[in-house]
This record gives sequence, C-alpha cells and structure tokens, in this order.
Amino acid sequence: MQIQSWSITGRSFHFGLHGMGQEETSITMPSDSLFAALVARLARTAGAQTAQEFCRPFIEGKPPFLLTSTFPLAGDVRFFPPPLNTRRPPEKTEADAKSFKRVMVVSEQLYRRLLDGAMCADLINDVHRLQSKKVWISESEFKHLAAAIRFDGTKLWDVEQRPRVTLDRLSQASTLFFTGQVTFAEGCGLWFGIHWLDADEHLRDVVRKLLEDLSEAGLGAERNSGLGAAKITETGMLELPDPIKMWTNLSRYLPRDDEMGVLSHENSAFTLTSVGGWLDSPAKSGQRRRTINLLIEGSVFGSLPRPVPGQVADTRPRYKADDDPLKHPVYRSGLAMAVGLKGGAA
Repeated sequence: MQIQSWSITGRSFHFGLHGMGQEETSITMPSDSLFAALVARLARTAGAQTAQEFCRPFIEGKPPFLLTSTFPLAGDVRFFPPPLNTRRPPEKTEADAKSFKRVMVVSEQLYRRLLDGAMCADLINDVHRLQSKKVWISESEFKHLAAAIRFDGTKLWDVEQRPRVTLDRLSQASTLFFTGQVTFAEGCGLWFGIHWLDADEHLRDVVRKLLEDLSEAGLGAERNSGLGAAKITETGMLELPDPIKMWTNLSRYLPRDDEMGVLSHENSAFTLTSVGGWLDSPAKSGQRRRTINLLIEGSVFGSLPRPVPGQVADTRPRYKADDDPLKHPVYRSGLAMAVGLKGGAA
C-alpha cells in the first residue's frame, strides 16, 4: 500500500480536546478533524454545493482517498502509533504495565518491526526514549535528530498554557484566562499521509490546492491569536503492508453496523474517544457538533469486511427533533486507514 507523505511545519498550535477547556490541547490533529478542515475550506472557497459533491463518494463508501491522522515528525524521522496489543508487558507487573502503556509513538523503523510481529518488549533494549519515555526511536534514527535533541535534552514538542485577556463589552473589565498550545522544536512538526484509491489527476490537484489554502488559513483553533500558522509540504511516498487478516489503523475509525465483528477477534485491542466540540460554519456561528465515539489510532482489529471500512457521520447539531439551525451537513470521517499486521501479535 502506497501512502503519499506530507509534512506540517509550524511553531505553535491549539488542537482542541472534547470535554476539556481551552487550557488543554492535543499534540496532534486527528484524521476526522483534518478531513473536516479540508471540507470547510472547500465550502468557503468554492461553495456549499461543490463541497457536497466532494463529500458524496466518501458518504457512499467509495472514497477516492483516505487520510491518516497527523503524527509527530522530527527532521526526516516519522513517528507512528504502536499497535495497542503490542504494548503488553513481558511480565504482568504494575510497573511494567505502566511503562509500556506510556508509549505514545514509535519511530518508523520500530513501527515496521511491530507490524512484522514484534512486541514493544522485544524492542526496549534497542531504543532511545524521549519525551518522558513516551517516544521511542531506534539507534540509527536517533543519529538523524538535531544535536539539541540528542545532546541537550531539547524536547520534540512542549505543551504550555498561554495567558490571554478578554474584555467585558459593557464595563471593559478584564478577565485573565489561559489557552493550551503545543510548540514544536526547530526542525520538528507533524506529518500525515494520503492513500489514493482513485488516480484522477484533477481531484489530486484539487486536494493539493486545498492543502495549500489550509496552510495559509492555519490549522487548529485560536488562529486569530497567532496560533496555527503552518506550511504543508509533500515529502514523497511511503510503503506500508496491505491489510489481509489482522490490521491496525492510522486514522480514527467509526465502524458500520456490519463491521462490529472486527472488534471481537481474540487479538483485537481498541480504545474509544468521544469527539464533539465547536464547528466552523459560514451559516451560523457558535454551534456545537453532536458527539460521536470513534476508535483511536493504533487500535487493532480482525479481518476486514470490505476494502475500506468505516463511515462518514453527519454531526450537525439538532437541538429539537425538527430543528436544523445550519441547514447543511457537518461531516466527520470515520473511514479507517488500515495497515496490515502480521500474525496478530498474539
């Protein structure tokens, strides 16, 4: 399976977390948010009808391409979420369990070993551990990192709270509040992938221009306060194994009703996340999406029931049964970017 790789370089971002205040931020932008951002930009630049036509094949289960979530990038080293069932400790002790559960991402070489059937426990003596042991990287890839990271202990990213002030419209009284932001070190950022299922060159050009426009508009929230400035650049092709039996996802996943069996395999491992929050609509501001539950990146499942599992959900708000304040859909993609996993990593 070939994946077109793209890098996101920028300084500071705010990626909101459902149920959290502005003080909290995610490290990365998930696939459903990235897809929604592309659709929102298309609607603003080309109109709602064009955006609806763009979304139609995704809704019908025949997507022309699939998106991964964004993941950390350091120099030319890409990081991936380890399959959840590879993080089991070699011995069932509480200390070991916590150590392996702490792993957030692993470098590409380590990820390929995990896809080939290795467990995190098999790698632990051959890795450098960064970011409070949340990031694992191989010895050979570690040598490619910037000197400040290798020798001075500089973090790949840092999360902090940024002080902000708001003024009351009537009294002009000031109120202090904080906004969470993730700041990447020099030469670090994020990457994501596109797996093309349709070779249509016109569509590829549309997506390329959308990404350029999204780069200029900014990523994430708090863009009007200086966050989100980014440069999105194509960086080449990445080859990963096709899913045959067991598979792990590089995107968030919303199973269809007839796909629930993939969760019941003896080696399946998955975690749910609630996805809600504010939406970006030219029709009406200050609206919240309906909450849906998605399976996170790195989850592991049984055999695929179809070539492209998952579905796109309409999360437009409906405050009453007959209420439709936006008069247009608000799509979140739960289409899975499935990567083959050898032997199920029992």
